[in-house]
Amino acid sequence: MNEPLHLKEGEMFKRAQGRTRIGKKNFKKRWFCLTSRELTYHKQQDKEPIFTIPVKNILAVEKLDEGAFNRKNMFQVIHVEKPLYVQGNNCVEASEWIEALCRVSRCNQKRLNIYHPSAFLNGNWLCCKATSENTVGCMPCTAGIPADIQIEIDGDRETERIYSLFAISMPKLQKMQEACGSIAVYQGPQKEPDDYSNFKIEDSVTTFQTLQQIISIVEQLDIHHDKYREKRSSSAI
Repeated sequence: MNEPLHLKEGEMFKRAQGRTRIGKKNFKKRWFCLTSRELTYHKQQDKEPIFTIPVKNILAVEKLDEGAFNRKNMFQVIHVEKPLYVQGNNCVEASEWIEALCRVSRCNQKRLNIYHPSAFLNGNWLCCKATSENTVGCMPCTAGIPADIQIEIDGDRETERIYSLFAISMPKLQKMQEACGSIAVYQGPQKEPDDYSNFKIEDSVTTFQTLQQIISIVEQLDIHHDKYREKRSSSAI
């Protein structure tokens, strides 16, 4: 089975599901991770998932009315169980998560055409006042992304995101490069996998050259970023 693709991750707030109806403790900060296979949230980054939603079970992803919980930047992941209510740290982040979740689930056969734009609280849906939690939605879904429509991409934002991922991972890239160099010159018995940080290198020469290019480019970009930050700091004085 192919490894799932890592698509997006970050820290947001989620509302407790089916536990308490009122109180500040309803919303808790969690680390969210989206892959091509599932959406999970964790108590902290690198911890085991507390809750998992298989991508195939996602029925819709929509914004949530601010009045539902008196909170901005909220969206809902509607799946086969109760909706998951999530609050982004800002409107841009919330929109990015909605888009990413819609993209990964857009081909699901059971996607909904209608949904409830608000929450079910105190025995009724706040949007349509229906008293059954199982009542079908009252508004057409809007966040679905048809497979044949090309979405406009902010090239600068995406490029900066890629740079950030490489910059954060520089120690790992350098360690992998060292491992490639060791393989190329070492003629003795094969070492244990732990010596290479548990990754498999099939072509050490090509991998070394590729990593060398990536590291060089990231270092050059670091210089440009430092100059830009210095320029902004001096202009702010």
